[in-house]
Amino acid sequence: MIKSTFRLSALLPLGLTLLLTTAACTRTPDAADVNGTDPTADTVDPIPGDQVEDTESLLALSGEGLQLVGDQTGSTNTLAFGTDMVVVENVLTELVGEPIESGENTECGSGPQMITQWPNGLVLHAADGEFIGWSARPDTDASLTTIAGVGTGSTRGELEAAYTVEVTETSLGTEFSTGSLFGLLSSTEPDATITDLWAGTVCNFR
Repeated sequence: MIKSTFRLSALLPLGLTLLLTTAACTRTPDAADVNGTDPTADTVDPIPGDQVEDTESLLALSGEGLQLVGDQTGSTNTLAFGTDMVVVENVLTELVGEPIESGENTECGSGPQMITQWPNGLVLHAADGEFIGWSARPDTDASLTTIAGVGTGSTRGELEAAYTVEVTETSLGTEFSTGSLFGLLSSTEPDATITDLWAGTVCNFR
């Protein structure tokens, strides 16, 4: 379950509304005949107003980028790595406000990156105008999580209950990986907490 309470108004600029989708609830048959068909299918019209539309979206972390989750339908849309950074920045501005800091780091191992921090502590990484990664550090709002509810401050037990995890000791510390998600634990103990979480191409110095 997502803990994040960051919301996005449905009244986005035209270029961003394509990021959100709506879904209609389908009618469940009230009865079925012996052949498994719905005897009322040809006689019952959809109830006016029975469709559900999203009015807001929640922000979630993903190994593929950032996800927008519909507040009513639960439908998801991904701001995938490789997306034009202007689009991603506009969405984040609607969600959490203007960035608080942004600058270029020319010493990253993968090459120069534009690194931008947002009021909730989330850090976005860009190169050549494209969104390439995100990182959540100890000062990131703990309510910003993956769809499985894992974020900074989550315990190792919560992490391993949600994902298949590989834990290793590296120059960064107690590092873990699960699919395209990576992070650091405060220790090797079962009650250790996640201190850092990232995905995509970021600027870690090993």
